Amino acid sequence: MFILDSLLVGSLQFVLDKVLAAAEAEMQDDTVLREQLLEAQMRLELGEISEEEFVAIERDVLAQIREIRSEQQGAFTIVSDDVRVTGVEATVAEELSDADD
Repeated sequence: MFILDSLLVGSLQFVLDKVLAAAEAEMQDDTVLREQLLEAQMRLELGEISEEEFVAIERDVLAQIREIRSEQQGAFTIVSDDVRVTGVEATVAEELSDADD
């Protein structure tokens, strides 16, 4: 009886781990958000929604996309009373060895 119970619990834990992994992967995928933005654009062009409604949808969707991307890139946020810095992007134009010449 104990072996059967441990197999059942182990199987249930495996399934729940897979469901959790799938849910986390879906939360990090911005494909659905891009489709929502495209749908809103099409509805605007067809006259189903107003410009103001589109702007509100666009603002919300783009904010969600930025949030997903910042989590994926491991961005950091520094906040003070009057300044907020979110993430840092840096590029190098030339190799360091070229700068020494």
